[in-house]
Amino acid sequence: MKEFGRIFHNPKLQFAEATATLVGSIVGVGILGMPYAVSKVGFIPGLLMLIALTLVNIVLLLMFSEVTLRTRGNHEIPGYGGLYLGASTKLIAFLIGIIGGYGVMLVQIIAQGYIVQALFGGSATAWSLTFFIIAGYIIYRGVEAVRVIELLMTLAISVIFFLIGLTAQPHVDTQNLIYTPSRDFIIPYGVILFALSGTSVIPQIREQMQKFERRMPLVILAANLIIFVMYAGFLWLVLGVTGAHTTQIATIGLGNKVGSIMRVLGNGLAMFTISTSFITIGLSMRRVFQYDYQFPRFKAWLTAMAIPLTLFVLGARNFIGILGIVGGVILGIQNIIVITSYWKAQKDGTRRPEFTMGRMSLAGVILIGVYSVGAILTILGAF
Repeated sequence: MKEFGRIFHNPKLQFAEATATLVGSIVGVGILGMPYAVSKVGFIPGLLMLIALTLVNIVLLLMFSEVTLRTRGNHEIPGYGGLYLGASTKLIAFLIGIIGGYGVMLVQIIAQGYIVQALFGGSATAWSLTFFIIAGYIIYRGVEAVRVIELLMTLAISVIFFLIGLTAQPHVDTQNLIYTPSRDFIIPYGVILFALSGTSVIPQIREQMQKFERRMPLVILAANLIIFVMYAGFLWLVLGVTGAHTTQIATIGLGNKVGSIMRVLGNGLAMFTISTSFITIGLSMRRVFQYDYQFPRFKAWLTAMAIPLTLFVLGARNFIGILGIVGGVILGIQNIIVITSYWKAQKDGTRRPEFTMGRMSLAGVILIGVYSVGAILTILGAF
C-alpha cells in the first residue's frame, strides 16, 4: 500500500486527488434519498432548489477554505469556532458535529449492510460489520490511504453513473417529470443540503493541496460542478423512470422498474458512494479528537469509531428521517458557525491566506438567513 500510495502522491496529481476527495466525501448516502425528497415537489422545482443550494454551498466552502488558510496549525470546525468565537462556540460546534457525524456514520453502516446483502446475499449485519472493519482500518491509516481510495472510488462512481444512465435512459417517461405533487419545499431542503455538504473535509483538502493552496477555489468549483451534473442527471433518471412511485432509497425503485442489471449497477453505486463518504467522515471525526482535543492518534480513532459501532450492535437501526434532520438542522447550525468564523478570521487571522474573497457581509447575512429559516421549518415539519 505504501508503494501504491507513493505513485499517487505526485504534485501533478494533487488537484485530481483533492477534487476526488471532495467529490467522494460529498456524494454519499444523501444522493440515495434525494430523488424521493424531490419527488414531493416535482423535478423542475427540485432542480431549481438544487441549483440554488449548490451555489450557496460553493460560497460556503470558499469561505471556510479562507478560514483554514488564515489560521496556523491543523484544526476542524470546532477548533476554528473556538479560536475565533470562543470556548462556548467551540463546545456547540463540537456537540452538533459529533452528534451529526455519529448519526450519519450509523446510518451508513446500516445501509451498507443491506446494499451488500442485495448484491451478494448473506447476513446484512455481518456485511455491516465487515464494512466497518475495512473502512475503520483505512480511517486509521489517514490521509495517504484516503487519497488513493477516494481517487479510485470516485472514478468507479463516475463509471457506474454513466452505465446507469445508459441502462435507465430508455425507460425514462417525461410525463413523470412534469406531474404536480405537493409544494412542501421543506422536505427536499434538508436532504439536498445534506447531499451537498462537504464543509468538514475542507481542512483535509488544504492538507492535500500543500504548496498549491491557491488552487483550492478551483478544486471547490470543479468538485461542485461534477456533483451538480451527477445529481441533476440522477434526478432526471430516477424521477423519469419511477416518478411519483420513487422509493426512499432510489436504487431500489430503479432496480424494480428496470431489472437485474440496474439492481447490480444501482446497488454498486450505493455501495461505493457510502464507502467514500463514511471513510471521509470518519477521518474528519478522528481529526477533531486528535487535533482539537489533543487525543493520541489511537484514542482519537477509537473515540470516533466506537459510538456508531456500539449503537449498531445495541440495535439502533432507524433509517428514516435522519437525512432531513441532520441536513436542515445540524448542518444549518454548523454552517452559521463557519460564516461567523469567517468574518472573525478576516480581522484576527494568524497567517496571510493564499486567496481571499473579501468581507462578504451581504452574502454571509443571506446565507445565515437561509440556514436559520431552513432549520426552523425543518424542526416544525418534524412535528
